[in-house]
Amino acid sequence: MVYDVAIVGAGPAGLMAAKTAAEKGLKVALIEKKIDVSKVTRACCQQLIMDENFEGESVQLREGKIHFPSNGFEIDYPGPTFNVTDKYYISPSGHKIHFSYEDKRPIVIKYDKGLLLQCILEKCEKLGVEFRNRTVAYNATGTKEGVELSLTSGGTKTTIMAKKLIAADGVNSRIVESLGMNKERTFFTTALCILYFMEGVKDFERTAITSYFGLRYQSSVPVIMGPSLEDENVACLIIMGNQKRRPEQVFQNVTTKGALSPMFEKAKVVKKLGCSVKAYTSIKVPYQDNVLVIGDAAGYVEVEIQGGLMCGYRAGNAVCRELAGENGFENYTDWWQTSFEFNSDDYLRVAQGFALVPTYSDDELDYLFALIEDEVLEGTYNQYKSPKLMWDAILKHRDQIAQERPDLYEKIESKKLTLSDVF
Repeated sequence: MVYDVAIVGAGPAGLMAAKTAAEKGLKVALIEKKIDVSKVTRACCQQLIMDENFEGESVQLREGKIHFPSNGFEIDYPGPTFNVTDKYYISPSGHKIHFSYEDKRPIVIKYDKGLLLQCILEKCEKLGVEFRNRTVAYNATGTKEGVELSLTSGGTKTTIMAKKLIAADGVNSRIVESLGMNKERTFFTTALCILYFMEGVKDFERTAITSYFGLRYQSSVPVIMGPSLEDENVACLIIMGNQKRRPEQVFQNVTTKGALSPMFEKAKVVKKLGCSVKAYTSIKVPYQDNVLVIGDAAGYVEVEIQGGLMCGYRAGNAVCRELAGENGFENYTDWWQTSFEFNSDDYLRVAQGFALVPTYSDDELDYLFALIEDEVLEGTYNQYKSPKLMWDAILKHRDQIAQERPDLYEKIESKKLTLSDVF
C-alpha cells in the first residue's frame, strides 16, 4: 500500500495535519512513539497565549471550542480552563515589572493538553486515519513513488511508502536529522528543563506567571513560577539548565540557598516533568522534495501548542494541494516565514530581554527594574514582545540612567546581544 501521506509525530501539529488531510479524503498513516497521546510525559507549554495576532492569529476560546479565525478552523475542547491575568519580572531585591491588560482579560489560558490531543485523535480515527503508536520513525528516503519511511516497533523493523511525508516529530526530530536538514542550521546548545509541581509554596500568586532575574536567586537564567491547572494549591516551578549546570542542582540551590528559599520551607514536590531541547535556528524553507517539516521540528525551540495546531492545519491542506499538482509546500512556506517571529532576520536580539544575567549585575537589575516598577506594561506573554516592551519603558529614562549610572548606560548602549552571546 502507498499512503497519500505519512505523518510522523502525534503531537498538536501531527494530529491536526492527520485530521485535516483525512477530512480532504486522503489516505493517512500517523506514526507515534508514545502509547497514549493523552499522557503528557515531558515538560511543555500547556496554555493558550492570548496576545492579539500572536503567530499571525488571535485565538478565541468559547463554547467548548478553540477558534482560529484568521486561519479559518476550530477544534473541540470540552475540558477545564484557568485564566492567568498578570505577568511579573522581579529583580534580585524584589522590584517588579508588571504586565497586565487594563480590563484584566487573560494573558494566557491554562488547559488540559492531554485531553485536547485525545479529542483530535478520536476525530482522526473516525476519519479512517491509520494510527500506529509504540512506533518510532527513524529514517526517510526519497523514491520514485514518494518517500520510504523506516519504522521500528517492539524490536521489529518495517517500512511504509507514502507519496508525501510530514515530519512533526518535535524539536529533536529524527526525520529532520536523517534528511540532513540540520546541516545549514546554527546550533546553540542543548537546553535541559524540569517542571516541578509543588504543594505548600508560600505567598504563591495563582493568577500570575512570575520570572525571577538575578544571581541572588541562584540561577543564571530566569526562575519561572506559575499556576497548575489541576490543583489551586500547586505551583509550577520551571528550572532551566544545561549539561554543565544541571537543572536538578539549580533547583536545590534555588529552593534552599537563594532569595526565594523561604517560599519553599514547607513545600514538597508532587510531580515533575523534564525535557531536553536542542536549540537550533529555524528551518526557513521547511520542505525538501516530498517532505514537509512542521511545528517544533522546523522551529527555534518551540512554536507553542497553538502554533503547532496551525502548522498541522496548514500542512494538511498543503499536502492536498501538492497531490493535486499545486504549489502547496511553497504556499505553506510563505505562511510559515511571515507568521513566526523567529524566522525574521533580527529575532536573535530577543536575548537582550531574557539574558539579563550575567550581562547585568544584581545591583544593575535592581536599578533598572526600579525605574519602571510603578508602571503597568501591556499584557503579553509573547517572548519576543515582552523584552521589547520592557526595554522601551526603561529607555524612556535614558537621560536619567546616563546621569546617575554612566557605566550602566554605556553597557546598555554598547551591548547588542544575540543568542550566540547567551550560549
